[in-house]
Amino acid sequence: MLNENVLYRGNVQIHLKGPRALLPIESHNKDQVTYFIGSKKSKLLIRDFRAEAIQAVQRNPAGVEGMDFTAAFNRPAYAEVAMDVLGEEPENVEIHLRPAKDDDDIPVLWLGVKNDMLMPMLDIEWEILRPISSKKIAFTAMVRFDKRAATAG
Repeated sequence: MLNENVLYRGNVQIHLKGPRALLPIESHNKDQVTYFIGSKKSKLLIRDFRAEAIQAVQRNPAGVEGMDFTAAFNRPAYAEVAMDVLGEEPENVEIHLRPAKDDDDIPVLWLGVKNDMLMPMLDIEWEILRPISSKKIAFTAMVRFDKRAATAG
């Protein structure tokens, strides 16, 4: 894990957005699944240590595109998000996902690929956007939803 610039450490609700949002990487470690968000060009790397997500990738021929995987991936996790030291090139960002610890007030870690230039109006604490082609942007963002507004409607 990159320790230079830790953006977040704590529980999150994962929300994966968009088709082909994750690009799996060949890994020799059986205790994790590794992906780039969108493409290698994004430099947004996820290392997922959660057993349910690992098993969903291993047992499903569709891999990360299968519904079983999406359901297993979009679960609460303990996330560590860190960025390389700032430089001229886009910095590497690593996201480690582990089983969640008990917590009832957790933000949403939103991950995926946008195929348009529109982002919804949300209460975003931080976001990292990386162009991966002329029409696609890989992103990760930390979003907090106001529970009072959600329960009032």
